[in-house]
Amino acid sequence: MFVAVAFLLASPAAPRFYSYEHADNSHGRWNDTASFLGLVYNADDCQQVCIDRFGGDATKGCTAWTFYHAGHYKSEVRRHCYGDHATGTWAPFYSSLDAPSEWGNVTSGQNEPASFVTPCSSRDDCSYNGHCSDAGVCECYPQWMGKHCGQLHLIPTPKSSGLESTDGGGRVSSWGGSPVRGDTADGSTYHMFAAEMTHNTGIVVWMSNSRIRHAISTTGPAGPYKAHDVSFPVWGHEPTVARAPTGEYAMFWSASFGKDVPCSRVQCPNGDNGNSVIDGEQCLPDTDCVYRPPMRSYMAYAADPAGPWSAPQLVASPEGEEGDQNFAPLIRADGSLIALGRPPYIWRADDWRNATSYAVEAVEGGTVDGEDPFLYIDPRDPTVLHALSHAGGWDSSGGHVWSTDGGQTWGRHTDVAAYGSLILYDDSTSVSLSRRERPHLAFDKDGLPTALTNGATAVWPCTHPETCPHDHCYTSLQRLNMAHEQRSHSIS
Repeated sequence: MFVAVAFLLASPAAPRFYSYEHADNSHGRWNDTASFLGLVYNADDCQQVCIDRFGGDATKGCTAWTFYHAGHYKSEVRRHCYGDHATGTWAPFYSSLDAPSEWGNVTSGQNEPASFVTPCSSRDDCSYNGHCSDAGVCECYPQWMGKHCGQLHLIPTPKSSGLESTDGGGRVSSWGGSPVRGDTADGSTYHMFAAEMTHNTGIVVWMSNSRIRHAISTTGPAGPYKAHDVSFPVWGHEPTVARAPTGEYAMFWSASFGKDVPCSRVQCPNGDNGNSVIDGEQCLPDTDCVYRPPMRSYMAYAADPAGPWSAPQLVASPEGEEGDQNFAPLIRADGSLIALGRPPYIWRADDWRNATSYAVEAVEGGTVDGEDPFLYIDPRDPTVLHALSHAGGWDSSGGHVWSTDGGQTWGRHTDVAAYGSLILYDDSTSVSLSRRERPHLAFDKDGLPTALTNGATAVWPCTHPETCPHDHCYTSLQRLNMAHEQRSHSIS
């Protein structure tokens, strides 16, 4: 569903709001930090009421609002308007109920987050995504904004960005892409490794149809990416690729190498232009699988991104855990490895090449929120680790955490989401995603993050064939703000 981004244009000084469909920023905060502002008829009215009540200043006035449509599943909040006064909280909630056609009936707006100012006493207050100035406020790095500098500063992006393939059967679904910079001197070539569904099916048959696709962009990190070759056939899923200091491409992914593929033992043949057609026999959704072999994490490497790849090595699973680990590696300059998986686990090794040496342990207090971690080193301070994640559930919100002690403990601010459902395009249109998972960042030659990729579904009110016949997915990409990048900030 394409929507216009809601802006108030009454005067040059009018506040600018981003409007997120199907996002509930007031859930659990009703009549607390989210104030009840009355009954209204639409989202535009709610936005205006919030401005009238609190003012339009992005830090001191109406920083966010939420409108519950007449069809919302909670009858007690239908047509209710709530406003957030000066807190800057942006943690939109996405419910996971059995009636997706109902739980999507909510819209939230956020006042220009790049203008929000957070008081601070240390870099912790700024999520290590900015520095604490002498004036005692967070000055966010260009790629970050909002409360605690905890929200990615995503900017309008060409619709052609990311990976949206087609073949003779129509659309080809993919689910999240791991982009890495190639070896061209000008930095124009990037390689992406994505989970791709065969036979023009969609995401709910991922357990039978997923394979690892290698795609290439020759126009920089934003793409578009074009399908090139298949790195590993069915069955493989959740690839993340890291560059080793010696130049190899090291892939970590979930795989099953038995003679039968997971779920129904055969690939689902029923694809309809990127959507699955469930038949109850060969084509089963992931919730109804009859065959669930172990899906373990593996590692392989190659000198060339098109292969050949080394023999896959099994990565140790946490004791008692046999499912896919969402393995997220980071290879340091000395060849050592640190990795995250489904929380609360962390892996370490002195030599990334030797998967049998990987040691795994649970981290007290946990690591990321939810699943799908992506781990990276702070480009301005190599003593700091950062991780993004899909914050959990069937939704579109992202989490951010950081560690200053090598991954022993992790900090977080739960009142701000790293990203939400909205993608802005450079033709002044936008799309509201129903699912936005599997976050990865693309980096430039200086190690600065330049774009966010996700596994995405854009169809509302739902994307599951058990409820409605739409599950086409693709790998979205949205650029990050790189304006006025300065590497000379003092760290305080």
